Amino acid sequence: MSNMLSRLMGKKDAEIQAIVANVDPAAAPRGLRRKFEKIRSKKQGGFTLLELLVVVAILAAIAGTATIMLHDTDKKAFAAAHVAMMDQLSKGILEFQQLNAGKYPNTWDSLLTNGTGVLAATATPSILLNEGLADNLEEHVLVTGEFDALKAVGITEVRVLNEAATGIPDQGTLTCANTEAGIRALINSKANNVTSQNIYRSPASNGCGAAATIADGNALLMWKQAQNERVNAKATDVLIAFGVGPDSTLFQSANYGALTNTPIYRHVEGNEYNRFVALFNVTSDSTKPTNGKATFQAIVDGAGDTKDEELGEFDNVRPT
Repeated sequence: MSNMLSRLMGKKDAEIQAIVANVDPAAAPRGLRRKFEKIRSKKQGGFTLLELLVVVAILAAIAGTATIMLHDTDKKAFAAAHVAMMDQLSKGILEFQQLNAGKYPNTWDSLLTNGTGVLAATATPSILLNEGLADNLEEHVLVTGEFDALKAVGITEVRVLNEAATGIPDQGTLTCANTEAGIRALINSKANNVTSQNIYRSPASNGCGAAATIADGNALLMWKQAQNERVNAKATDVLIAFGVGPDSTLFQSANYGALTNTPIYRHVEGNEYNRFVALFNVTSDSTKPTNGKATFQAIVDGAGDTKDEELGEFDNVRPT
């Protein structure tokens, strides 16, 4: 019997249980019977209540951490994508200029509403602009030097909202309205294909837009000079703002350096203008070789944020 116990001491619990299960306690000396019964009745496996509580606590902590990490993940992902789009547009505009004899892309969205579809000495900012973007823009009447600066780099035409436009497909004789309620109702309607993405396009392309030639003395929108520091410009610089819409020559494949698609900014309402905005500096500077020519300054998004501010949303150092 002592030899049997010695062999048991060298076995694992599972093996011991198997051996003990086959032993007849009646054959063991009286003093060892209790020990055999105790070994035989020992329970295997399973967790104690304390162990289960510890596991639950760990899982709860992991879940809490994951919830914090995933908070606003979709908005941060959009912010990261928008930063990439802003970079792509900036590089695309500069590359286009280099490949097209110093000419920038043309036919931007003016961000204006004009009843006759032409530019004039006064202008009405588009009612579709997001509040953040609208707060950073103001009307500016081009003087001769500024007009010449745009013309010198190939910016001679824009698109405007024309409330007199008719002939939108599937809408019969519907006329585009020059009221916030009318334009937004047109975009919100499910009975047509008009969207904020194509609102500056022609009626044939499901929009209310018209092409307009820029002339000396016309009014356009400019970035407020008080905000120039945000886009690395001097306080006195005049930065003309243009929407980067799909009719820009930047997206026409026949041009060298053209991009393949028009980025959309997604942090605005569905019936607000959701394209990015390009700023061009038309200020003369005799110390620069580009004196007398407009120069590309920056890209801002549809809510009026700069690239650095959009990066702040991605890095969680400013609210989305």
